[in-house]
Amino acid sequence: MKQVFHIAVPAEYFFHRVIELVLYDIYQQTGKKIKPQELKGFSFNRKNSTGFISKMTIIDYQPNKIYAYLNHTRYNRYKVVYQIEPIGNQRMRLLYRETIKGYGGFNKDYNIFKPITVFLRKRYFKKIKKQLEADYIQQESHKS
Repeated sequence: MKQVFHIAVPAEYFFHRVIELVLYDIYQQTGKKIKPQELKGFSFNRKNSTGFISKMTIIDYQPNKIYAYLNHTRYNRYKVVYQIEPIGNQRMRLLYRETIKGYGGFNKDYNIFKPITVFLRKRYFKKIKKQLEADYIQQESHKS
């Protein structure tokens, strides 16, 4: 799945927010406080809210440009890439790519549900986009 989103915030702001969440997740899962420059190549086991454990590996980190990871579960492997491009000072373009490789019969099952997954991802990103833009506007108004 590949999606492009235009967001009315600076690329640096968006990237900082994403990495802030990643670092928090790593701390919650491992108890380790790492620096952003230590992300590339970092792996850890991640337990989700239902108790299911997966292995996360950050495969690319380029400040204000790219954040990518692999998530291996018992059934599949997700590869997710956030590629960020500034469009002027206050806008950016996010290219989001997600690929899933299933083990066993999961590939066939995933293809059946792919349209639903794409719809839900788009909806999720639209919600996040609105929230980020609102947070940025509020942050900037407090600076004045």
